[in-house]
Amino acid sequence: MVRWHWVVPVVAVAMIAGCDTDPDAPVDAALPRGESLGELRQQAREALARYDQAVIDAGGAGAVTPTPPVWNSPPGIAVESATTIGAGTQLAATFTGARGPATESCGADYHAQPVESANAVVVIVIAQYHDTSEVCPMSGYQRTVTFNLAQPLGKRPVLEIRQGQPVPLTRR
Repeated sequence: MVRWHWVVPVVAVAMIAGCDTDPDAPVDAALPRGESLGELRQQAREALARYDQAVIDAGGAGAVTPTPPVWNSPPGIAVESATTIGAGTQLAATFTGARGPATESCGADYHAQPVESANAVVVIVIAQYHDTSEVCPMSGYQRTVTFNLAQPLGKRPVLEIRQGQPVPLTRR
C-alpha cells in the first residue's frame, strides 16, 4: 500500500532538485569545448573588424575582400549561403550539418545568432547534438536555420564565421 502523505513531498523535492532555474548558469554549457558562445561572439567580432578594415582600405567602393585570419582551424559552423526573407529583417542561412534532429541518434538541432555591424553580418550557428560522445558518420546534409536581424540587411553582406568571407546571398 502506498503512503500518499510521503509521495507528494518526495516528488516535490525531486522536481525542485532536478530543475535548474539558476539565472547565472552559463548559456553555453551545451557547446563543445572551444566553441563557447562567448568565444564564437569574439570570433564574429574579429571577422567584422577585418571586414570593416577592408571597407576602409577600399575607400567604400568596389568589391571588398577581407583578409582571412591566419589559419588555426577556428571553431564554428560555416554558413554556405543566405537568403533574405520579407523586408530583410529575417535571414535563412544554409550550412552542412547532421541529417536529423537531436531527438534522433547522430542528430542535431541548430539555431543561429547574428553579430551585426554597419557594414556586415556574421552568422553564428550553434548545434545541440543528440549525444556529444557519439561518433556519427551521418553528417554532410544541407540544413537551414532562420533568424531575425536587429536591422534590415540592406546592402550588407553575410559573412561566415570561420574565415570571415562573404557567402552567396539571395534576396527575395
